[in-house]
Amino acid sequence: MIWTPQEKSEWERNVLAIEPTDRGRQLPDGRFMQESRLTLSPEWMDQLFKGYRCAACLERQEEAFPEVCCSAWCNFPIRAEQRDRLAIDFMGQQPGIVAGFPMDRELDYLEREHYEKKGSVTPGKEL
Repeated sequence: MIWTPQEKSEWERNVLAIEPTDRGRQLPDGRFMQESRLTLSPEWMDQLFKGYRCAACLERQEEAFPEVCCSAWCNFPIRAEQRDRLAIDFMGQQPGIVAGFPMDRELDYLEREHYEKKGSVTPGKEL
């Protein structure tokens, strides 16, 4: 029998990176929880902002902005707090690297846009 790699789970396909941060938050029971920076797929980001994915546990929701998260262990108040949570936690989007981009074209563009001709100095006759 030949081993073949198993198909990636939904989590593995959509959570592209997890990095430690120096941020954290106080939990309702008083404990402090360290946070990580997640890099999510564009599909999951779209679902988060449209209310179809919980900002607290990342579980998929049946409807947009339900009263609370459908996950039995989460119960995050999505309708009341999702937009505020995303405003606090969202750190921005990084553009993807375009494969095969012509670097010489980019350098020409940067030179045209940002090159400033400097003044010139003409040596005196004694030199």
